[in-house]
Amino acid sequence: MRHRLRTPEAAKLYKKRGATVESVNGMIKDRHRLRRFSLRGLTARLGELNLTATTHNLRRLFTTLHTTTTT
Repeated sequence: MRHRLRTPEAAKLYKKRGATVESVNGMIKDRHRLRRFSLRGLTARLGELNLTATTHNLRRLFTTLHTTTTT
């Protein structure tokens, strides 16, 4: 990891990661209550994660479209 953060530009980009990637993981854990997988096996867990990510994206899309059309 240290070799990736050698340049100031890379460090600046990595700093943004906390606001972009980590917040999505937190929302999925909190709002969708996905702290544990209920299925066994890698394929089943990937399916469960994909379903959760799809519902997360659909909710965000609905919220974005709903707030932009009513404003």
